[in-house]
Amino acid sequence: MSATALRTGAAILRALSTASAAHLHAHALKLGVLPSCLHLCSSLLKFYAASGRVAAARQLFDEIPRRDVPLWNALVSAYARSGHPLHALSAASAMARDAEGARPNGVSVTSLLSACAQLRSSVRGRELHGYAVRNLVDLDLPVLNALVNMYGKCERLADARTVFASIGVGLRSAVSWTSMINACSDNGRPTEALEVFEEMRSAGVKVDEATLLAVISACTRLDCTPSLGDWVEQCALENGFLQNNRVANALIHMHGRTGRVTRCCEIFDSMGFRTVVSWTAMIQALAMNGHGVASLVRFAQMLREGFQPDGVIFLSVIHACGHSSLVNEGRQLFKSMVEGYSITPWMEHYGSMVDMLCRAGALDEAFEFVLAMPVKPDPVIWRVLAGACRDHGNASLARKVMDHVIRMDPDHEGNYVLASNLYAVHEDWRSVVDVRLNMGGRKGTSRCAVAASYVEVNGD
Repeated sequence: MSATALRTGAAILRALSTASAAHLHAHALKLGVLPSCLHLCSSLLKFYAASGRVAAARQLFDEIPRRDVPLWNALVSAYARSGHPLHALSAASAMARDAEGARPNGVSVTSLLSACAQLRSSVRGRELHGYAVRNLVDLDLPVLNALVNMYGKCERLADARTVFASIGVGLRSAVSWTSMINACSDNGRPTEALEVFEEMRSAGVKVDEATLLAVISACTRLDCTPSLGDWVEQCALENGFLQNNRVANALIHMHGRTGRVTRCCEIFDSMGFRTVVSWTAMIQALAMNGHGVASLVRFAQMLREGFQPDGVIFLSVIHACGHSSLVNEGRQLFKSMVEGYSITPWMEHYGSMVDMLCRAGALDEAFEFVLAMPVKPDPVIWRVLAGACRDHGNASLARKVMDHVIRMDPDHEGNYVLASNLYAVHEDWRSVVDVRLNMGGRKGTSRCAVAASYVEVNGD
Protein backbone atom coordinates (compact mmCIF):
# COMPACT_ATOMS: atom_id res chain seq x y z
CA MET A 1 0.00 0.00 0.00
CA SER A 2 1.44 3.38 -1.01
CA ALA A 3 1.70 6.48 1.14
CA THR A 4 -0.97 8.15 -1.01
CA ALA A 5 -3.36 5.26 -0.46
CA LEU A 6 -2.69 5.38 3.26
CA ARG A 7 -3.64 9.04 3.39
CA THR A 8 -7.10 8.14 2.11
CA GLY A 9 -7.25 4.71 3.73
CA ALA A 10 -8.56 5.92 7.09
CA ALA A 11 -12.12 5.39 5.88
CA ILE A 12 -11.68 1.62 5.88
CA LEU A 13 -10.35 1.36 9.43
CA ARG A 14 -13.71 0.53 10.96
CA ALA A 15 -13.90 -2.59 8.82
CA LEU A 16 -10.47 -3.81 9.86
CA SER A 17 -9.64 -6.18 12.68
CA THR A 18 -7.39 -5.01 15.51
CA ALA A 19 -4.49 -6.98 14.03
CA SER A 20 -5.02 -5.40 10.59
CA ALA A 21 -5.19 -1.91 12.10
CA ALA A 22 -1.95 -2.53 13.99
CA HIS A 23 -0.36 -3.78 10.73
CA LEU A 24 -1.56 -0.67 8.89
CA HIS A 25 -0.19 1.49 11.72
CA ALA A 26 3.21 -0.16 11.45
CA HIS A 27 3.21 0.12 7.65
CA ALA A 28 2.33 3.82 7.86
CA LEU A 29 5.26 4.40 10.22
CA LYS A 30 7.65 2.65 7.82
CA LEU A 31 6.45 4.83 4.93
CA GLY A 32 6.84 7.97 7.02
CA VAL A 33 3.17 8.89 6.73
CA LEU A 34 2.76 9.10 10.48
CA PRO A 35 2.59 11.26 12.44
CA SER A 36 2.16 13.95 9.77
CA CYS A 37 -1.21 12.63 8.50
CA LEU A 38 -3.49 13.75 11.33
CA HIS A 39 -6.58 12.31 9.65
CA LEU A 40 -5.08 8.82 9.67
CA CYS A 41 -3.79 9.34 13.24
CA SER A 42 -7.27 10.32 14.38
CA SER A 43 -8.85 7.28 12.70
CA LEU A 44 -6.28 4.91 14.22
CA LEU A 45 -6.79 6.49 17.63
CA LYS A 46 -10.57 6.03 17.40
CA PHE A 47 -10.15 2.43 16.29
CA TYR A 48 -7.82 1.56 19.17
CA ALA A 49 -10.21 3.17 21.65
CA ALA A 50 -13.27 1.39 20.17
CA SER A 51 -11.50 -1.95 20.51
CA GLY A 52 -10.67 -1.25 24.17
CA ARG A 53 -6.99 -0.46 23.61
CA VAL A 54 -7.04 2.93 25.33
CA ALA A 55 -3.36 2.74 26.30
CA ALA A 56 -2.40 2.20 22.65
CA ALA A 57 -4.56 5.17 21.66
CA ARG A 58 -2.86 7.37 24.23
CA GLN A 59 0.60 6.21 23.15
CA LEU A 60 -0.18 7.08 19.54
CA PHE A 61 -1.48 10.49 20.62
CA ASP A 62 1.67 11.23 22.64
CA GLU A 63 3.85 10.46 19.61
CA ILE A 64 2.21 13.20 17.53
CA PRO A 65 4.07 16.51 17.93
CA ARG A 66 1.44 18.82 16.37
CA ARG A 67 -2.16 18.16 17.40
CA ASP A 68 -5.24 19.77 15.95
CA VAL A 69 -8.69 20.05 17.56
CA PRO A 70 -10.13 16.90 15.87
CA LEU A 71 -7.23 14.87 17.25
CA TRP A 72 -7.77 16.20 20.76
CA ASN A 73 -11.48 15.47 20.36
CA ALA A 74 -10.68 11.90 19.34
CA LEU A 75 -8.67 11.43 22.55
CA VAL A 76 -11.33 13.00 24.78
CA SER A 77 -14.04 10.91 23.11
CA ALA A 78 -11.91 7.77 23.45
CA TYR A 79 -11.64 8.24 27.20
CA ALA A 80 -15.33 9.13 27.64
CA ARG A 81 -16.57 6.18 25.57
CA SER A 82 -14.20 3.74 27.29
CA GLY A 83 -15.43 4.56 30.80
CA HIS A 84 -12.53 6.81 31.83
CA PRO A 85 -14.37 10.10 32.53
CA LEU A 86 -11.65 11.64 34.73
CA HIS A 87 -9.08 11.03 32.01
CA ALA A 88 -11.42 12.70 29.51
CA LEU A 89 -11.66 15.82 31.70
CA SER A 90 -7.90 15.82 32.26
CA ALA A 91 -7.29 15.59 28.50
CA ALA A 92 -9.62 18.56 27.94
CA SER A 93 -7.66 20.61 30.47
CA ALA A 94 -4.44 19.72 28.67
CA MET A 95 -6.09 20.67 25.39
CA ALA A 96 -6.95 24.13 26.75
CA ARG A 97 -3.29 24.60 27.78
CA ASP A 98 -1.92 23.36 24.45
CA ALA A 99 0.62 25.68 22.86
CA GLU A 100 -1.02 25.22 19.46
CA GLY A 101 -4.04 27.16 20.69
CA ALA A 102 -6.55 24.31 20.52
CA ARG A 103 -9.78 25.09 22.34
CA PRO A 104 -12.66 22.71 23.13
CA ASN A 105 -15.46 23.03 20.57
CA GLY A 106 -18.96 21.59 20.41
CA VAL A 107 -17.69 18.07 19.75
CA SER A 108 -15.38 18.33 22.76
CA VAL A 109 -18.18 19.60 24.99
CA THR A 110 -20.49 16.75 23.93
CA SER A 111 -17.91 14.14 24.97
CA LEU A 112 -17.10 15.98 28.20
CA LEU A 113 -20.76 16.20 29.17
CA SER A 114 -20.93 12.43 28.74
CA ALA A 115 -17.96 12.15 31.12
CA CYS A 116 -19.74 14.37 33.67
CA ALA A 117 -22.85 12.19 33.36
CA GLN A 118 -20.76 9.11 34.13
CA LEU A 119 -19.31 10.86 37.19
CA ARG A 120 -22.75 12.15 38.26
CA SER A 121 -20.99 15.51 38.67
CA SER A 122 -23.47 18.35 38.24
CA VAL A 123 -20.80 20.86 39.33
CA ARG A 124 -18.50 20.01 36.43
CA GLY A 125 -21.51 19.70 34.13
CA ARG A 126 -22.75 23.20 34.96
CA GLU A 127 -19.24 24.58 34.44
CA LEU A 128 -19.20 23.00 30.97
CA HIS A 129 -22.66 24.39 30.27
CA GLY A 130 -21.38 27.85 31.15
CA TYR A 131 -18.30 27.38 28.99
CA ALA A 132 -20.46 26.33 26.04
CA VAL A 133 -22.77 29.35 26.40
CA ARG A 134 -19.80 31.73 26.56
CA ASN A 135 -17.56 30.20 23.88
CA LEU A 136 -19.72 28.45 21.30
CA VAL A 137 -21.56 30.47 18.69
CA ASP A 138 -24.59 28.18 18.92
CA LEU A 139 -25.43 25.21 21.10
CA ASP A 140 -26.10 22.60 18.45
CA LEU A 141 -28.40 19.63 18.90
CA PRO A 142 -25.73 17.12 20.05
CA VAL A 143 -24.63 19.53 22.81
CA LEU A 144 -28.21 20.17 23.92
CA ASN A 145 -28.97 16.44 23.95
CA ALA A 146 -25.83 15.82 26.01
CA LEU A 147 -26.92 18.53 28.46
CA VAL A 148 -30.34 16.89 28.94
CA ASN A 149 -28.66 13.55 29.52
CA MET A 150 -26.07 14.99 31.92
CA TYR A 151 -28.61 16.87 34.03
CA GLY A 152 -30.81 13.77 34.15
CA LYS A 153 -27.97 11.56 35.34
CA CYS A 154 -26.95 14.17 37.92
CA GLU A 155 -30.46 14.27 39.44
CA ARG A 156 -31.20 17.80 38.23
CA LEU A 157 -34.49 17.08 36.48
CA ALA A 158 -35.62 20.72 36.43
CA ASP A 159 -32.47 21.73 34.53
CA ALA A 160 -32.97 18.81 32.11
CA ARG A 161 -36.52 20.01 31.46
CA THR A 162 -35.31 23.58 30.85
CA VAL A 163 -32.73 22.50 28.29
CA PHE A 164 -35.19 20.12 26.62
CA ALA A 165 -37.81 22.88 26.38
CA SER A 166 -35.25 25.14 24.67
CA ILE A 167 -35.06 22.67 21.77
CA GLY A 168 -37.80 23.40 19.28
CA VAL A 169 -40.32 20.57 18.92
CA GLY A 170 -39.50 20.23 15.24
CA LEU A 171 -35.77 20.08 15.97
CA ARG A 172 -35.87 17.34 18.58
CA SER A 173 -34.32 14.08 17.44
CA ALA A 174 -34.98 10.59 18.83
CA VAL A 175 -31.91 11.14 21.02
CA SER A 176 -33.47 14.33 22.46
CA TRP A 177 -36.71 12.56 23.37
CA THR A 178 -34.92 9.47 24.71
CA SER A 179 -32.64 11.59 26.89
CA MET A 180 -35.68 13.31 28.41
CA ILE A 181 -37.52 10.00 28.92
CA ASN A 182 -34.49 8.60 30.73
CA ALA A 183 -34.12 11.77 32.80
CA CYS A 184 -37.70 11.46 34.07
CA SER A 185 -37.45 7.73 34.69
CA ASP A 186 -34.07 7.93 36.46
CA ASN A 187 -35.35 10.65 38.77
CA GLY A 188 -38.39 8.77 40.03
CA ARG A 189 -40.91 10.11 37.51
CA PRO A 190 -41.70 7.07 35.34
CA THR A 191 -45.26 8.23 34.67
CA GLU A 192 -43.91 11.52 33.35
CA ALA A 193 -41.44 9.55 31.23
CA LEU A 194 -44.32 7.74 29.53
CA GLU A 195 -46.07 11.07 28.96
CA VAL A 196 -42.94 12.37 27.21
CA PHE A 197 -42.95 9.23 25.08
CA GLU A 198 -46.54 9.88 24.02
CA GLU A 199 -45.54 13.46 23.08
CA MET A 200 -42.72 12.01 21.01
CA ARG A 201 -45.10 9.74 19.13
CA SER A 202 -47.51 12.62 18.60
CA ALA A 203 -44.64 14.66 17.14
CA GLY A 204 -44.10 11.92 14.56
CA VAL A 205 -40.52 11.14 15.58
CA LYS A 206 -39.44 7.61 14.66
CA VAL A 207 -38.97 5.40 17.71
CA ASP A 208 -35.62 3.59 17.87
CA GLU A 209 -34.17 0.82 20.03
CA ALA A 210 -32.79 3.21 22.67
CA THR A 211 -36.19 4.88 23.05
CA LEU A 212 -37.97 1.56 23.53
CA LEU A 213 -35.42 0.46 26.13
CA ALA A 214 -35.99 3.73 28.00
CA VAL A 215 -39.77 3.23 27.91
CA ILE A 216 -39.51 -0.38 29.09
CA SER A 217 -37.27 0.79 31.94
CA ALA A 218 -39.92 3.34 32.95
CA CYS A 219 -42.61 0.65 32.88
CA THR A 220 -40.42 -1.61 35.03
CA ARG A 221 -39.99 1.15 37.60
CA LEU A 222 -43.78 1.51 37.69
CA ASP A 223 -44.22 -2.20 38.47
CA CYS A 224 -46.44 -2.13 35.44
CA THR A 225 -49.81 -3.80 35.17
CA PRO A 226 -50.43 -6.50 32.54
CA SER A 227 -52.21 -3.93 30.37
CA LEU A 228 -49.23 -1.58 30.49
CA GLY A 229 -46.90 -4.45 29.70
CA ASP A 230 -49.04 -5.40 26.70
CA TRP A 231 -49.07 -1.76 25.58
CA VAL A 232 -45.28 -1.44 25.55
CA GLU A 233 -44.98 -4.77 23.73
CA GLN A 234 -47.41 -3.46 21.11
CA CYS A 235 -45.20 -0.38 20.73
CA ALA A 236 -42.22 -2.65 20.14
CA LEU A 237 -44.18 -4.67 17.59
CA GLU A 238 -45.40 -1.58 15.72
CA ASN A 239 -41.85 -0.25 15.42
CA GLY A 240 -40.30 -3.57 14.39
CA PHE A 241 -38.33 -4.22 17.56
CA LEU A 242 -40.17 -7.15 19.16
CA GLN A 243 -37.50 -9.57 17.90
CA ASN A 244 -34.66 -7.21 18.82
CA ASN A 245 -32.42 -9.02 21.30
CA ARG A 246 -31.90 -6.14 23.72
CA VAL A 247 -35.57 -5.17 23.67
CA ALA A 248 -36.62 -8.80 24.27
CA ASN A 249 -34.20 -9.03 27.22
CA ALA A 250 -35.67 -5.84 28.71
CA LEU A 251 -39.22 -7.15 28.26
CA ILE A 252 -38.35 -10.39 30.05
CA HIS A 253 -36.89 -8.40 32.93
CA MET A 254 -39.96 -6.14 33.06
CA HIS A 255 -42.47 -9.00 33.06
CA GLY A 256 -40.38 -10.90 35.60
CA ARG A 257 -40.55 -7.97 38.00
CA THR A 258 -44.35 -8.03 37.79
CA GLY A 259 -44.74 -11.81 38.11
CA ARG A 260 -45.73 -12.57 34.50
CA VAL A 261 -43.45 -15.59 34.29
CA THR A 262 -45.44 -17.30 31.53
CA ARG A 263 -45.01 -14.28 29.28
CA CYS A 264 -41.28 -14.21 30.10
CA CYS A 265 -40.99 -17.82 28.93
CA GLU A 266 -42.94 -17.10 25.75
CA ILE A 267 -40.67 -14.22 24.80
CA PHE A 268 -37.54 -16.16 25.70
CA ASP A 269 -38.58 -19.26 23.75
CA SER A 270 -39.41 -17.15 20.67
CA MET A 271 -35.95 -15.57 20.57
CA GLY A 272 -33.91 -16.70 17.59
CA PHE A 273 -30.66 -15.50 19.14
CA ARG A 274 -29.82 -15.47 22.84
CA THR A 275 -26.95 -13.99 24.78
CA VAL A 276 -25.80 -14.47 28.37
CA VAL A 277 -27.93 -11.43 29.20
CA SER A 278 -30.99 -13.24 27.80
CA TRP A 279 -30.35 -16.28 29.96
CA THR A 280 -29.70 -14.09 32.99
CA ALA A 281 -32.99 -12.22 32.51
CA MET A 282 -34.94 -15.49 32.18
CA ILE A 283 -33.28 -17.17 35.17
CA GLN A 284 -33.77 -14.05 37.31
CA ALA A 285 -37.45 -13.87 36.36
CA LEU A 286 -37.96 -17.46 37.48
CA ALA A 287 -35.86 -17.04 40.62
CA MET A 288 -37.57 -13.90 41.89
CA ASN A 289 -40.98 -15.52 41.46
CA GLY A 290 -40.21 -18.65 43.46
CA HIS A 291 -39.68 -21.06 40.55
CA GLY A 292 -36.43 -22.53 41.86
CA VAL A 293 -36.55 -25.84 40.01
CA ALA A 294 -37.44 -24.14 36.73
CA SER A 295 -34.56 -21.69 37.12
CA LEU A 296 -32.15 -24.60 37.66
CA VAL A 297 -33.53 -26.32 34.56
CA ARG A 298 -32.89 -23.18 32.51
CA PHE A 299 -29.42 -22.89 34.02
CA ALA A 300 -28.61 -26.47 33.01
CA GLN A 301 -29.99 -25.79 29.52
CA MET A 302 -27.78 -22.72 29.25
CA LEU A 303 -24.68 -24.75 30.15
CA ARG A 304 -25.60 -27.44 27.60
CA GLU A 305 -25.77 -24.79 24.89
CA GLY A 306 -22.21 -23.75 25.68
CA PHE A 307 -22.77 -20.45 27.49
CA GLN A 308 -20.30 -19.50 30.21
CA PRO A 309 -22.05 -18.52 33.46
CA ASP A 310 -20.97 -15.40 35.32
CA GLY A 311 -21.35 -14.12 38.86
CA VAL A 312 -24.75 -12.56 38.17
CA ILE A 313 -26.28 -15.84 36.98
CA PHE A 314 -24.86 -17.77 39.92
CA LEU A 315 -26.30 -15.16 42.29
CA SER A 316 -29.73 -15.64 40.72
CA VAL A 317 -29.76 -19.44 40.91
CA ILE A 318 -28.40 -19.52 44.48
CA HIS A 319 -31.12 -17.02 45.42
CA ALA A 320 -33.68 -19.30 43.74
CA CYS A 321 -32.42 -22.29 45.72
CA GLY A 322 -32.80 -20.34 48.96
CA HIS A 323 -36.41 -19.47 48.24
CA SER A 324 -37.31 -22.98 47.08
CA SER A 325 -35.66 -25.02 49.87
CA LEU A 326 -33.09 -26.49 47.45
CA VAL A 327 -30.24 -26.39 49.94
CA ASN A 328 -28.09 -29.19 48.51
CA GLU A 329 -28.37 -27.71 45.03
CA GLY A 330 -27.38 -24.29 46.40
CA ARG A 331 -24.31 -25.75 48.09
CA GLN A 332 -23.26 -27.47 44.85
CA LEU A 333 -23.77 -24.31 42.82
CA PHE A 334 -21.61 -22.25 45.17
CA LYS A 335 -18.89 -24.90 45.06
CA SER A 336 -19.12 -25.10 41.27
CA MET A 337 -18.87 -21.33 40.94
CA VAL A 338 -15.67 -21.17 43.00
CA GLU A 339 -13.94 -24.41 42.02
CA GLY A 340 -15.36 -25.13 38.57
CA TYR A 341 -15.50 -21.64 37.09
CA SER A 342 -12.93 -19.82 39.27
CA ILE A 343 -15.37 -16.99 40.01
CA THR A 344 -14.51 -15.03 43.14
CA PRO A 345 -17.71 -14.73 45.20
CA TRP A 346 -19.13 -11.31 45.92
CA MET A 347 -20.52 -10.32 49.29
CA GLU A 348 -23.97 -10.87 47.75
CA HIS A 349 -23.10 -14.52 47.01
CA TYR A 350 -22.08 -15.07 50.61
CA GLY A 351 -25.23 -13.30 51.80
CA SER A 352 -27.43 -15.49 49.60
CA MET A 353 -25.77 -18.63 50.95
CA VAL A 354 -26.29 -17.51 54.55
CA ASP A 355 -29.91 -16.61 53.81
CA MET A 356 -30.47 -20.01 52.18
CA LEU A 357 -29.00 -21.92 55.13
CA CYS A 358 -30.94 -19.83 57.62
CA ARG A 359 -34.23 -20.40 55.80
CA ALA A 360 -33.52 -24.14 56.00
CA GLY A 361 -32.84 -23.90 59.74
CA ALA A 362 -29.16 -24.86 59.35
CA LEU A 363 -28.05 -22.07 61.68
CA ASP A 364 -24.88 -23.71 62.96
CA GLU A 365 -23.75 -24.38 59.39
CA ALA A 366 -24.57 -20.79 58.47
CA PHE A 367 -22.51 -19.53 61.43
CA GLU A 368 -19.53 -21.70 60.46
CA PHE A 369 -19.91 -20.58 56.85
CA VAL A 370 -19.67 -16.93 57.91
CA LEU A 371 -16.66 -17.56 60.13
CA ALA A 372 -14.90 -19.34 57.25
CA MET A 373 -15.46 -16.53 54.74
CA PRO A 374 -12.14 -15.35 53.22
CA VAL A 375 -13.41 -11.76 53.34
CA LYS A 376 -14.79 -9.85 56.29
CA PRO A 377 -18.57 -10.35 56.47
CA ASP A 378 -20.56 -7.15 56.30
CA PRO A 379 -23.00 -6.27 59.10
CA VAL A 380 -25.99 -7.21 56.92
CA ILE A 381 -24.91 -10.86 56.85
CA TRP A 382 -24.55 -10.93 60.62
CA ARG A 383 -27.96 -9.32 61.07
CA VAL A 384 -29.57 -11.91 58.76
CA LEU A 385 -28.04 -14.65 60.89
CA ALA A 386 -29.12 -12.94 64.11
CA GLY A 387 -32.68 -12.61 62.84
CA ALA A 388 -32.73 -16.29 61.94
CA CYS A 389 -31.57 -17.17 65.46
CA ARG A 390 -34.48 -15.18 66.83
CA ASP A 391 -36.99 -16.85 64.50
CA HIS A 392 -35.70 -20.35 65.32
CA GLY A 393 -35.28 -19.72 69.05
CA ASN A 394 -31.53 -20.43 69.17
CA ALA A 395 -30.55 -18.24 72.14
CA SER A 396 -26.95 -19.42 72.59
CA LEU A 397 -26.01 -18.85 68.95
CA ALA A 398 -27.88 -15.54 68.98
CA ARG A 399 -25.57 -14.21 71.69
CA LYS A 400 -22.47 -15.19 69.72
CA VAL A 401 -23.81 -13.55 66.61
CA MET A 402 -24.83 -10.34 68.38
CA ASP A 403 -21.36 -10.04 69.90
CA HIS A 404 -19.93 -10.05 66.37
CA VAL A 405 -22.57 -7.64 65.06
CA ILE A 406 -22.10 -5.01 67.76
CA ARG A 407 -18.32 -5.34 67.64
CA MET A 408 -18.32 -4.71 63.88
CA ASP A 409 -20.78 -1.79 63.86
CA PRO A 410 -21.05 -0.33 67.38
CA ASP A 411 -22.82 2.87 66.27
CA HIS A 412 -25.67 1.24 64.34
CA GLU A 413 -28.77 1.64 66.51
CA GLY A 414 -30.54 -1.22 64.73
CA ASN A 415 -27.98 -3.67 66.13
CA TYR A 416 -28.94 -2.77 69.72
CA VAL A 417 -32.65 -2.94 68.95
CA LEU A 418 -32.15 -6.39 67.39
CA ALA A 419 -30.09 -7.57 70.38
CA SER A 420 -32.69 -6.25 72.81
CA ASN A 421 -35.50 -8.00 70.95
CA LEU A 422 -33.53 -11.26 70.83
CA TYR A 423 -32.95 -11.21 74.58
CA ALA A 424 -36.58 -10.27 75.24
CA VAL A 425 -37.82 -13.25 73.24
CA HIS A 426 -35.84 -15.49 75.60
CA GLU A 427 -36.89 -13.45 78.68
CA ASP A 428 -33.30 -12.49 79.45
CA TRP A 429 -34.35 -9.18 80.98
CA ARG A 430 -30.98 -8.38 82.54
CA SER A 431 -29.37 -8.48 79.09
CA VAL A 432 -32.21 -6.36 77.71
CA VAL A 433 -31.49 -3.66 80.32
CA ASP A 434 -27.74 -3.81 79.63
CA VAL A 435 -28.25 -3.42 75.89
CA ARG A 436 -30.70 -0.54 76.32
CA LEU A 437 -28.30 1.30 78.64
CA ASN A 438 -25.45 0.73 76.21
CA MET A 439 -27.61 1.94 73.36
CA GLY A 440 -28.65 5.09 75.21
CA GLY A 441 -25.05 5.96 76.01
CA ARG A 442 -23.95 6.11 72.36
CA LYS A 443 -24.32 9.01 69.96
CA GLY A 444 -26.46 8.46 66.94
CA THR A 445 -28.67 5.84 68.60
CA SER A 446 -32.36 6.10 69.27
CA ARG A 447 -31.85 7.93 72.60
CA CYS A 448 -30.05 10.73 70.75
CA ALA A 449 -32.22 10.78 67.66
CA VAL A 450 -34.63 13.67 67.34
CA ALA A 451 -38.09 12.93 66.01
CA ALA A 452 -41.20 14.98 65.40
CA SER A 453 -44.85 14.21 64.77
CA TYR A 454 -47.91 16.24 63.95
CA VAL A 455 -51.67 15.88 63.84
CA GLU A 456 -53.71 17.50 61.10
CA VAL A 457 -56.97 19.06 62.31
CA ASN A 458 -59.54 20.33 59.80
CA GLY A 459 -56.92 20.55 57.09
CA ASP A 460 -54.61 22.82 59.19
